[in-house]
Amino acid sequence: MKKKLFVIIDTMALAYKAYFAFISRPLRTQKGEPTSSVYGFVTQLLKVLEDHKPDYIAVAFDSKEKTFRHEKYEAYKSSREEMPEDMIPQLERIKQIISALKMPVYILPGFEADDIIGTAVKKAEILSFECLAITPDKDYFQLISDKIKIVRPGKATDEVIIYDKQKVLDELGFEPKYMVDYLALVGDSSDDIPGVAGIGPKTAIPLIQEFGTIENIYKNLDKIQKESVRKKLEANKENAFLSKELATIHTEVPIEFNFEDAKFEKPDFEKLREIFVELEFKSLYSKLLNIYGNSEVIKTKIEDEEIIESKSFNKENVEYKLISNSKKLDDLVNLLKKSELIVFDTETDGLKPFEIKVAGISICTEPKKAYFIPTIPDSDGVGLFAQSNRIGIPINEVSKKLKSVFEDKSIRKICQNGKYDIAVLRHQNIFVKNFYFDTMLASYVIDPDQKHNLDELAQKYLNYKPIALSDLIGDKKDPSKIFDVDVQTLSNYSAEDADITFRLFEKLDEELKRQKLEKVAYDIEFPLVHVLEEMEYEGIRIDPDALQQLSKDLEVLMDNYTQRIFQLAGTNFNINSTKQLQEILFEKLKLSTGRKTKTGFSTDARSLENLRGEHEIIELILNYRQVAKLKSTYTDSLTNLINPKTGRIHTSFNQTGASTGRLSSNDPNLQNIPIRTDLGKEIRKAFVPRDKNYLILSADYSQIELRIMASICEDETLMEAFKKGEDIHRSTAALVFNVKPEDVTADMRRKAKEVNFGILYGIGPFGLKTRLGISQTHAKEIIDTYFKTFKKVKDFMDNSILFAKEKGYAETLYGRRRYLKNINSSNRVVRQFEERVAINMPIQGTAADMIKLAMIKIHKELEKRKTKTKMVLQVHDELVFDAHKSEIEDLKPVIKKLMEGAFPLKVPVVADIGVGENWLDAH
Repeated sequence: MKKKLFVIIDTMALAYKAYFAFISRPLRTQKGEPTSSVYGFVTQLLKVLEDHKPDYIAVAFDSKEKTFRHEKYEAYKSSREEMPEDMIPQLERIKQIISALKMPVYILPGFEADDIIGTAVKKAEILSFECLAITPDKDYFQLISDKIKIVRPGKATDEVIIYDKQKVLDELGFEPKYMVDYLALVGDSSDDIPGVAGIGPKTAIPLIQEFGTIENIYKNLDKIQKESVRKKLEANKENAFLSKELATIHTEVPIEFNFEDAKFEKPDFEKLREIFVELEFKSLYSKLLNIYGNSEVIKTKIEDEEIIESKSFNKENVEYKLISNSKKLDDLVNLLKKSELIVFDTETDGLKPFEIKVAGISICTEPKKAYFIPTIPDSDGVGLFAQSNRIGIPINEVSKKLKSVFEDKSIRKICQNGKYDIAVLRHQNIFVKNFYFDTMLASYVIDPDQKHNLDELAQKYLNYKPIALSDLIGDKKDPSKIFDVDVQTLSNYSAEDADITFRLFEKLDEELKRQKLEKVAYDIEFPLVHVLEEMEYEGIRIDPDALQQLSKDLEVLMDNYTQRIFQLAGTNFNINSTKQLQEILFEKLKLSTGRKTKTGFSTDARSLENLRGEHEIIELILNYRQVAKLKSTYTDSLTNLINPKTGRIHTSFNQTGASTGRLSSNDPNLQNIPIRTDLGKEIRKAFVPRDKNYLILSADYSQIELRIMASICEDETLMEAFKKGEDIHRSTAALVFNVKPEDVTADMRRKAKEVNFGILYGIGPFGLKTRLGISQTHAKEIIDTYFKTFKKVKDFMDNSILFAKEKGYAETLYGRRRYLKNINSSNRVVRQFEERVAINMPIQGTAADMIKLAMIKIHKELEKRKTKTKMVLQVHDELVFDAHKSEIEDLKPVIKKLMEGAFPLKVPVVADIGVGENWLDAH
């Protein structure tokens, strides 16, 4: 006999979890309605319904009124901020959806959802139901029994993790029933439950394992060997028992549960369809229909043209052809040669172009019409795939026949993330010409903070859910399994990708024009693809011996810092342990405590920076961390990234990684080498030319962001200083401190420099105080004097904020936009962050546009001259070249001119050129 399953959901907790999961890139409809919480809640709900098919289901809400816990402990949940204002309408949407799903809602003034859910599952347990409580909160572990399990959201939006007795034991090291005792010891910062001060998870878990309950712990205090732990328990006994009471979920709430009301039944499909269409949850609606077994194909006209329906792609009017032999390939090539525009996509068994094998190429010539060419790798791969009788054409044959098509400049090429596909074809001796449009980059230009992957774009702009890659190669998305996929299945998947990309191209091209963003896309982002792909292909050589020696030097330095830190602490401890560091700094040395975290007071970089000057140990810890990071991130790991085929490292440049338009890099990240420190500079010494016939050439914009600010705000004093070629920081110091330029001290210049750069990021007195190590009053005086001296700078800042508040976005001089959806928020912290972005985006974004334009122009010039010199790196405002010695003198003025003229300003733009045996010497 099938056991009955009862599911109950902690609605508010799931909604909050979803809200903050999307906080960096909030979801909104095209009309601007916020949907992060609703989307996350519905996705989790559907996942549970799909996986568990409950017999009974209900939801619980917290009430607005204070609870018995507030009466017991006034500080309970006192540090929680008010609900974000854009979450309030989302809760109403969630309630609408719950109502249409015909699920009963349980809420009772004076009690939290935890208690209602605890009572419900315990009553269901008595009736022999199997129970699932859906919540992100670990507090619920205390409810777990043979019949009650907890379901928590995972890292992915639709991932859930089920906790039973064994899962809790494996993860935490004790049985679920001791969860309240654990919380009594460590506390819960999210609810302001105090716990025992100084006891964290590492101390609490062994105590629980040995003694179980806190009652038993306190009966056996004399058996606790560590004196410091015993003293903490003795001093905080009252808090421990109070915390246990606050953390205990009450399971006898006076509320009536009629399980018949909670029977799982078919919902109001028409109402749900209406809500989901408004929220633009097209794919979720299809999933909902499938879960409820509704076989009807429900269609809804959206904005007169877009259709949402619950059916798979193969029922659409599409024509996807498998090109399985040489004759079909020849026919396809003849067709492609007559095309003006094609979309292409490659399927590979990895992500690194130097290492992958090609499993196939898909090409689309018009919407809903695409072709897939399955390929058989050459060399060692031939035998393997021939034996498996895999359908396909040898990659060498495919490459030779397609070469003329891809290298034909009259045929425009379109991709989703084209840099990768162009690199794949380069390694097959195909050099793509006339790359015209990239749907991923178009999405980035339209809104840098939205998601840019193909599946997301298809759902947003086409109301279409493509075949998921995980359907082919599993949830772990291991690309090496691509050759195990049935060829017809792979054909459908890849051809669909090309087809969807074509349809997105038509939509996104219109959108770029509608928003007047074509210049950013067609002048900057699309042409840059070729430039970056070639830079990645070229790579840069590093000297492994130099890195190895530096690693040894850093090891010695770390040992020296460690010994000195131990001396000042009066004991040896693990400097990398947050808990042990907290004990040394805040308990033993009694330093000022700052931001509170779940495990105690924060010891992150920002918190330690605020403690500078309080004790010598702080400076040493910061230095130790810097050395440790340089060692692990660079000196120990860079040599492992040297490609054995080329002898160089090949970083990957990401065009969509930063909302300002800046490039980022990874594998390795070369944007974060701390050039301002001597140790960071030493790492640059290891970047060397490819051979003795080359040198490293560095071209670096001088104070470009300050020049852009001067050009935008048109402050006469600032502009004049740049026009005269003055040291801008010395000039600023002379004006702010009212002294002659020759009387400016090094300290004055340092302070002026911090203000100059800080202004770009909307720095305030507190920020300047932290940077300069001065009083907040003095910092305010410096900023006030600065604004009196450079009056139009303050106007620029105020106007930037007003523009963003009115338009909803900030933009660069070239027209690149960044949307600021919370610029008018009533939440001060959120609003002030976006105000700082409104000031910074026009400056940093324009600098990003400028260097990208320079890169495109320089790349074209090097190609035209067919130089041996290659551009190999871009790091913020700097370009790095592997420069052939015979070409350097001719190219230096050319590079300088193209950089300085890439995007003219109202003040001179200056690029400094340097040449050396390594990157540091060149810079």
